[in-house]
Amino acid sequence: MIFQSYEYISLLIFTVMIFWFLSRKLQNIILLTASYLFYGYLNPWLIFLLSGYTLVNYFAALKIQKAINQKKKKSFLMLAIFSGLFVLVVFKYFGFFIENITNLLANFGFLNSKIALQIFLPVGISFYTFQTISYVFDVYKGKTKARNNLIDVALFIGFFPQLIAGPIERANSLLSQIETKKRFKIQDFNDGIFLIIWGFFKKLVIADNVAIISDKIFLLEDPHFSLLILGSLAFGVQIFADFSGYTDIARGCAKLFGINLSSNFNNPYFSRSMIEFWRRWHITLSIWFRDYVYIPLGGSRRSNVRTYLNIILTFILTGLWHGAAWNFVFWGLYNGIIVIITRIYLRNTNFRINTLGFILTFCFIHIGWFIFRSENFYSIFSSSSDMNIHFENFIYLFMQVLIFSLPLYVYGAYQVIRNKKNILFRLDFLENMYLKSVIVMFLYLGILILRSNSTSDFIYFKF
Repeated sequence: MIFQSYEYISLLIFTVMIFWFLSRKLQNIILLTASYLFYGYLNPWLIFLLSGYTLVNYFAALKIQKAINQKKKKSFLMLAIFSGLFVLVVFKYFGFFIENITNLLANFGFLNSKIALQIFLPVGISFYTFQTISYVFDVYKGKTKARNNLIDVALFIGFFPQLIAGPIERANSLLSQIETKKRFKIQDFNDGIFLIIWGFFKKLVIADNVAIISDKIFLLEDPHFSLLILGSLAFGVQIFADFSGYTDIARGCAKLFGINLSSNFNNPYFSRSMIEFWRRWHITLSIWFRDYVYIPLGGSRRSNVRTYLNIILTFILTGLWHGAAWNFVFWGLYNGIIVIITRIYLRNTNFRINTLGFILTFCFIHIGWFIFRSENFYSIFSSSSDMNIHFENFIYLFMQVLIFSLPLYVYGAYQVIRNKKNILFRLDFLENMYLKSVIVMFLYLGILILRSNSTSDFIYFKF
């Protein structure tokens, strides 16, 4: 079931109408029921996969908490982590591994033909695998307590607004809210509706319209270099509007039930360095890799060489998390190298990156998006620079990308001004509930009039 479907909207409305008339226990039962209906709507067997994850991590967390010696605690932790990672690897990476091994053997003449193995990837598996790992790891470290209530744990793992593409929540944040009786607040409800409509606007109007340009450019066999630049800019708008749009819808739906999810984005294209970008883009994933990969590897507590190796490994794993393909591996490696160069530069100079840093970072980000999006990014070296291109067509496509991206930058600028201290004027009046309702109406009209004729699943559903 996808957000932009009538089935999902019907499920959401029906669940909200019942939810606020129930006790806390029944509220969680109805949310869990809706979550499993949502996840198993098209493929009912996915319910058994999600249930398996839930049971393994539920019992592992209890065993970790009750275990007396450290060895037993660690064994239950490893059991939970490796069982989840094993399932993830089989579904997501086994086909990639087999394909590359057989291709290598075929190239050396050991096989007569290359083999491609396609395995169905359960939607959202990367997200709830990481969420369950964070739960048992935090119990092991004593950062949170193992819960006895299976319904609460199951809802923490399978809460339907954020099940498919995050945000990746921690137990101390989401589970603590699940355990609390919710009180209806009209402000939360109004904010939730605004986030949902704004998220749909970003997806259906901005992302889907710009995707038409981006997809056509990346399907060209020998595009002009300027078209590659335009394609990267278009994809940068598409992926930000698409993924942040999903996050806004997820946060808005959660608010309708009195639950606050993490904000996954903080104006990432306003960053002044790649280090800052990764603190603003897909924030919950960045924090997850920091806490459960980078720091356990030693973080920055060792020598400079070891620190740089930790950064590279963390970013390569971040790239692999996005998909089983070499472009994701190289995208992660590229980001790791740029982050290391930035660290070295900032450590050896008193200069603080401002306007120039913003421009360079914007360029670095979109070079990365080219690697991320292109199935064969070697084409940048072989593109025909002397190929004829109609300047008018280029300007027309560029202006389309620019116009569709304007709402993103206007809203981003509003957030920057609103959060800025010591400014001549404030924009808090835009937070007025009634004014927000008017804005919601205009956004809804914009969706009806400007939405793309062709729509697709959210990009991060594939990861």
